[in-house]
Amino acid sequence: MSGSRKVVLDTDPGIDDAMALLYLHACGNLELLGITTILGNASIENCTNNALFLCEQFGITAPVYRGADRGVTGEQPKDYPDFVHGINGLADIQVTVAGKSAEDQDACTYLLESSNANPGEITIIAVGRLTNIAMALNKDPTFANRVKEIIFMGGAATCEGNVTAWAEANIIGDPEAASIVFNSNIPLVMVGLDVTLQTRMSQPFVNSLMPDLSPLQSLLRSINSVYASFYKTSQNRDEFPVHDSSAIAYAHNSDMFGTEHGRLSCILDGEQRGRTVFVPSRSGNHQVCLSIDSTAMLNDYLNNVTSAYR
Repeated sequence: MSGSRKVVLDTDPGIDDAMALLYLHACGNLELLGITTILGNASIENCTNNALFLCEQFGITAPVYRGADRGVTGEQPKDYPDFVHGINGLADIQVTVAGKSAEDQDACTYLLESSNANPGEITIIAVGRLTNIAMALNKDPTFANRVKEIIFMGGAATCEGNVTAWAEANIIGDPEAASIVFNSNIPLVMVGLDVTLQTRMSQPFVNSLMPDLSPLQSLLRSINSVYASFYKTSQNRDEFPVHDSSAIAYAHNSDMFGTEHGRLSCILDGEQRGRTVFVPSRSGNHQVCLSIDSTAMLNDYLNNVTSAYR
């Protein structure tokens, strides 16, 4: 796969994670080496099971590694956003895995070993909380020197958060992990609410991705109808934001985004806990996405997925 980017997807499936995985698999210039799971949209058991299920449904052969079941400080989650994603994380559809199983290695070990095997070559696309990556950095600080870059969906630089006025869900899920990653000197690209709220999908768009009456169309319609109903109820909008797939879009074609260089930090205390603070600087090795050509991104998603699955 010449000219392709080697990627590891760190994910907590999750309805929008499912759509991101579908998109990633359809992008010919992204070589998926492995999938690491993290708790977030549901428990680590459900998120890992969902990842295995989606791999089988989408024809993805990449190995799956189970990640952390608690935050980097050891804090266990009090609840999950089942009002958005369903109790099992995939709209409470029947999730049955036929044969694929998680690898014996855990996510942290895989991240360290894959970066050793491919030094300076791996891009981590993180669309959940950053716990697995922080754990890898804590275990082996030289991991930072071997990662090409991290493209993460999370944070908000110029807009309000979606959990508190300050904080976005993936960051407030484990602010200490975010802080460790931000301070690691790994080149980072933040694909936050600044851009993910600008691009919206509709149910007719989702239906158009697959041939009529195909099993995959039924699956995508089922999970996204639950996602859409949440946004209809909460925001009275018929379209829903494209969070995780926006990080895939950046990895696939960064020309669709406008970015600014600088330095990111994460506030850990007080009412602003989980806030991502961005200080622009030409010398900073962090980039924050501040604008997106939403029409181009939706067309790119549609063209790649329909080409891959029809």
